[in-house]
Amino acid sequence: MRRVFLLCAFLAAMLLTACACGGGGGDGDALSKQEYQDRLNTTRTELSTSFDALGTQLEGALKGTGSLEDAASEVESIQEKLRNQADELESLTPPDDAAAANDKLASGMQELADDLDAFKSALESEDFGKIQTEANKIETFSSGKTLQQAGDDLEAAGYKFSE
Repeated sequence: MRRVFLLCAFLAAMLLTACACGGGGGDGDALSKQEYQDRLNTTRTELSTSFDALGTQLEGALKGTGSLEDAASEVESIQEKLRNQADELESLTPPDDAAAANDKLASGMQELADDLDAFKSALESEDFGKIQTEANKIETFSSGKTLQQAGDDLEAAGYKFSE
């Protein structure tokens, strides 16, 4: 179970390196670089909180003070947030130097939400073998590669990620 917790931490770190936030800019006017940068940092914070909550749920299940059902519910919440963020990304107009990366982020977030279905199902089954199998797949999600590339592209364009 410790490996599951570590893999979730890896997933969170990978996603948080690459994520941006939607909202605003959807009226055709491109967001300024600073506005978009602020959205990157806001979403990073929001998703970090969600993944921290998942880690807490998994740790609680491991210690017997929580349940795998609660962890599965947290995964579902994260999936919903990822899908909402992806929809918002698709509706905004980012600065020109972030447009391609923005598209990758939206696609990667949708894919990641879908990729987490099997992990959520494994948690719901409470079968530690299935949980371990699905957790091991986290490192190889194609969505992770998409999100990492988007993050790299944004960093190359001068966007910085808050710690």
